[in-house]
Amino acid sequence: MQAELYELTEVAQQLGVSPEVVKRFIRMGLVFPAQKHNYKFTRYGVRRLQMILDLYEKSYPMERIEAILNH
Repeated sequence: MQAELYELTEVAQQLGVSPEVVKRFIRMGLVFPAQKHNYKFTRYGVRRLQMILDLYEKSYPMERIEAILNH
């Protein structure tokens, strides 16, 4: 059974951010698309992005967000 994948634009819209914000988190190494060449995400990737955004909106520094995610 193959996991459902979500397009970058769909994920960004669902999270209320631009696709460029999601790409920024990818470049920072905070989240990884399941398919790099077309930026598709699993449900886990979408949840991870939501967690990043929640922490970012609470003014956590990126270093702290990374530490929390990798704990």
